[in-house]
Amino acid sequence: MASDSASNNKSQEHPMTALDVDKHHVATAPSPPQPKARQWLQITSTFIVFFNTWGFLLTSGVFQTYYEKVLISEYSSSSIAWISTTCAFIILSAGVITGPLYDNGFYRAILLFGSLLQVVGVMLLSLCTQYYQLFLCHAICIGLGAGIVFTPSVAAATACLPVPAVRAKAMGLMACGSSIGGIVYPIMFQFLIPLIGFLWTVRSIGFVIFELYLISYSVLVGYQEKKSVRRAFDRTALMDWPFMTLCVASLLSAIAFYIPLLYLPLFTEIRIPNLDPNLSLDLLPILNGASVVGRLFAGFAAAIIGPTETITIALTFGTILLFSWIAVDTVAGTIVWSVFWGMISGILVSLPGAFIPLFCPSLSVLGTRSGMYWIWIGLGILIGSPIAGAIYDFKFTDNDWRRLETFAGIFMFGAALLNLYPVSHLRRKQRETSS
Repeated sequence: MASDSASNNKSQEHPMTALDVDKHHVATAPSPPQPKARQWLQITSTFIVFFNTWGFLLTSGVFQTYYEKVLISEYSSSSIAWISTTCAFIILSAGVITGPLYDNGFYRAILLFGSLLQVVGVMLLSLCTQYYQLFLCHAICIGLGAGIVFTPSVAAATACLPVPAVRAKAMGLMACGSSIGGIVYPIMFQFLIPLIGFLWTVRSIGFVIFELYLISYSVLVGYQEKKSVRRAFDRTALMDWPFMTLCVASLLSAIAFYIPLLYLPLFTEIRIPNLDPNLSLDLLPILNGASVVGRLFAGFAAAIIGPTETITIALTFGTILLFSWIAVDTVAGTIVWSVFWGMISGILVSLPGAFIPLFCPSLSVLGTRSGMYWIWIGLGILIGSPIAGAIYDFKFTDNDWRRLETFAGIFMFGAALLNLYPVSHLRRKQRETSS
């Protein structure tokens, strides 16, 4: 009895954290169980959310090109970039509000309302002809709708997969949705624009988004809301230096990350004379197709060496690629570079859902901390591409294009350096837990 009491007191003094839960599963489950039917429904739903949110974001390059060349050609590259980057910022930062709402048991309402709002935004976008209209529909309405569903869906998938090895692989699989969406939507836009015009092209994309969301609603059948009252803001995160360092690193990487996705088609047309315009638009599907490989690889690599370690390696290779972009001035070189950048970007997007739980004191604040983390990424995307557009305005071809790649490379390098501290902290904590 005395030993049992001492053991209970010890467990009360040192409550089990999310990392301890993960280590416990690793120790007691040498052969991770396969996901069950309910978990597969959640994986499918989150895959569709990635397809319709990040997949739509990865289409921003073709929208940017069309806006600059046709719809609002009188505006500068930097001004037009604010439309897509504001949309991305809202999508990623909305988790600050929707994350706590998920923690408090409102997943059903979040998924229904957000998905329908995004569809409405896409349909209204088809009617836009002025800058302010594009900004309101593309940046605000679509951004809010997609943002409302994104973070809670990732948190729901993470919460239903407690085994870390299974979770890492599943996150890689779910994140492939954004890559496939980033292939489908640009190809739809490119081939439908000459046939049916901007209005019905965008509406066609909207119909696809709506039909896919109808499939994602299957996860709500029999879904049991877990009602509880939790904090809307986790103040302890501000003093959690490994987590905050991870957030700042994500800000720096996001500043650089979105620049190739937004400017690659236009940049290639300017740097390579007499290039077929269709080929420049094909670069985005090529890049996004390659990211499928990166996302799948990320899941398996994270299950072996850890998600935080994997993303740090990806940031290092991303730095090398961005600086090497300076020397790329041929069609073949651009295609090869796009493939490699697609794989790296796939790793960077897919792993946060796998490593954020490792920096949570308990899974009860998973939604809240996920929202806090993604808002840093949203802020980086918000400011990165407009700054890049100001550094190199595509309407003035006498600008030095090397400044843009150098700008992106420096910020990606800073993110790789900052990520070393969370990695070392996590490894030290794992050693202490095992001992």
